[in-house]
Amino acid sequence: MVYCFYKFILKMFHCPEEEEVVLKKKPRLGFFKYSCCAGCEFQFIYFQKYIIETLNNFEFVFCKMVTSGGTPEGPFDIALVEGTVTESWQADELKKIRERSTYLFAIGSCAINGGIPAIKSIHPELEVEKRVYHDLSAIHSIRPSAIDAYVHVDGFIMGCPPGERDLYEALTSVLSGKKPDFLEYSVCIECKLQGNICLLVAHNMPCMGPVTNAGCGALCPSYNRGCYSCWGPMRQANALALAKKFRSMGVSSEDIIRKFTLFGSVTTEFRKTAEFYED
Repeated sequence: MVYCFYKFILKMFHCPEEEEVVLKKKPRLGFFKYSCCAGCEFQFIYFQKYIIETLNNFEFVFCKMVTSGGTPEGPFDIALVEGTVTESWQADELKKIRERSTYLFAIGSCAINGGIPAIKSIHPELEVEKRVYHDLSAIHSIRPSAIDAYVHVDGFIMGCPPGERDLYEALTSVLSGKKPDFLEYSVCIECKLQGNICLLVAHNMPCMGPVTNAGCGALCPSYNRGCYSCWGPMRQANALALAKKFRSMGVSSEDIIRKFTLFGSVTTEFRKTAEFYED
């Protein structure tokens, strides 16, 4: 009690030399965008429940939706990268970001598994360019790739757009200095947790839930709509077995290819399955 009174007196008379002052430096954060819709950054800044707490606990060194200017050169305690790599300059810049960052997280389906921009990967790059452009002299695109094709990634914040659970997990892991704990099971588990009736078994609906990584809370199946795998494939998913199930249900080869290339066409799990049904 005497000690507490002593501390109170010190504060009353402003004696900083006697006080134990601990100033914690905010982690430096950078947010970078490549080929995508920028929805991940938009989701991160504007549609998170704890946005004020997030903004207050990080120093935004480079994030175009938060502040103009910034310092893209870093250094960063955490770098968040969205978008598919579709140009050589992006791969070069990504490697520099990795060198200047303590932690680098891929955020969103485009950065993690190619997402929508990687749909074109099922065709030769030149063929795709000719479909879109008359003059190819100014086009320098390359075959789309997820960012971990070029650099080491410390974690994957899945989703299109990313879910709050994994985003919080990534940010709090940096703040607390622990390894992030991301979900590594299928959407089917989430359906069971929600008490949903299986759309694939009970309603003969082609649902991608069995091969899709969890994190969305089984959002689409909870509204009687088959999962379309916007979170991307879970690790070591038996995608071919599910595709064969779809085929036995009467789904055409063309539609099976579409399902396995809409998201994750550059991943091993989905790419091999799509190739199995290609002519």
